[in-house]
Amino acid sequence: MSVEIRPATPADLAAILALDPVARREERRHDYVSRAVAGDRGMDVRVLVLDDEVAGYAIMAEFFGHPFLERIYTGERFLRRGVAGALMANIEANFEGDRMFVSCNESNEVMRTLLVARGYRVSGMVENLDPGDPELFFVIFRDALDAAIEAAS
Repeated sequence: MSVEIRPATPADLAAILALDPVARREERRHDYVSRAVAGDRGMDVRVLVLDDEVAGYAIMAEFFGHPFLERIYTGERFLRRGVAGALMANIEANFEGDRMFVSCNESNEVMRTLLVARGYRVSGMVENLDPGDPELFFVIFRDALDAAIEAAS
């Protein structure tokens, strides 16, 4: 089994869009992912390629001057195989600055569990983006990441 995490290229766009059913049915998501792959607003897209097939993607942007993981997605066939965790580890090892933010809906227990397990802590909440399902914001600080890496080695 071969695993590669690398920056997305325009050649990856069709595979990324094929993974994401929302992007296939909603023009807004389709356009957002397309713009991200093109580097719009400084966005950076990374793909995890498993045995020559795109299995997941992550979109990084900026949030009040700090790195922000805007979206992370694992294709349904690849769930529970460590795709999101591997993308997160890659992003955490390479972001610039002293902290990084990420958000998810309160209802997204899988993502919340992943974030807490990786050392993120709740930093705030925004109501009314998705009515009845608040958006939770999480932060991790560089020193916490460095300490975790040192403890693991």
